[in-house]
Amino acid sequence: MLSSGLIWVPVIGAVVLGFWPGSLSPGRSRSIALFVAISVSIWTIVLLSQFDRTIPELQFTESIPWIEALGLSYSLGVDGLSLPLLVLNGLLTAIALFCTDSDIQRPRFYYVLVLLLNASVAGAFLAQDYLLFFLFYEIEIIPLYFLIAIWGGKRRGYAATKFLIYTAVSGISLLASFLGLVWLSGANSSAYNPQMAAALPLGTQLLLLGGILVAFGIKIPLVPFHTWLPDAHVEASTPISVLLAGVLLKLGTYGLLRFGLELFPDTWQYLAPWLATWAVISALYGALSAIAQTDMKKMVAFSSIAHMGYILLAGAAATPSAYYQQSCK
Repeated sequence: MLSSGLIWVPVIGAVVLGFWPGSLSPGRSRSIALFVAISVSIWTIVLLSQFDRTIPELQFTESIPWIEALGLSYSLGVDGLSLPLLVLNGLLTAIALFCTDSDIQRPRFYYVLVLLLNASVAGAFLAQDYLLFFLFYEIEIIPLYFLIAIWGGKRRGYAATKFLIYTAVSGISLLASFLGLVWLSGANSSAYNPQMAAALPLGTQLLLLGGILVAFGIKIPLVPFHTWLPDAHVEASTPISVLLAGVLLKLGTYGLLRFGLELFPDTWQYLAPWLATWAVISALYGALSAIAQTDMKKMVAFSSIAHMGYILLAGAAATPSAYYQQSCK
């Protein structure tokens, strides 16, 4: 149950913190949340120490039938793509909680939301089922929306709503692609299978991959789907901005590689020149926009867009050297 622990330990911590009888001082709430976050971070390091890099298959796997009528199973696993991101998620969550102001308003609700955000992101990185991934992908939106809308800056309502609308469109596009893939391939479950799309015609693969590119292009984000990020990044509090740029954008690139490149390698190669062009445009636009900013957080937001463009460029190249440079970023 090493994989499940990364999801359920922060969930249990959030429940305990949220339903603790009586009142809790801000300091006590912070201490409980920090204890949970540090425990999860140590848990990821344990996984890292036990991970066998000579084995290409998934490790620490778990699979339990869940909603059999939908073909949905609670399937988790870790590989070399997801493990570093799990470690990053645990570490940055602990850092964000440590850096949070001790006198923050509504501290219990704030810490509960951060722990739930950590759990949902970990679930997305661990999920080995299309619908399970989508479920965690959507759950992650809820705590982040409230973290921006309640503890953000003056335009927090606008920024949070804009984030919600963009990510809702991303979720719709992703769900349509996943359901189309499962239905058209004739699979009897939504379990992740890298060979599921191999027998589909090129036109069908292009359509499904296009939906996935739009979904994760919004999440990453890439030009022209980027406009939600500067607002959300500027209006969010600094600890939440750390999580937004350090972890949540990486969820988009993870999904692009896991469900784009791995599922549609031939179609990806067919689109590679166009993806490289898209990546260069995003990188140049983000870099030039970052130079022009006078607000530090907005500069970081645009530089993140540029960095994500570099990652897509490495994915478009699809060479071992490019993947190594990508992992370094």
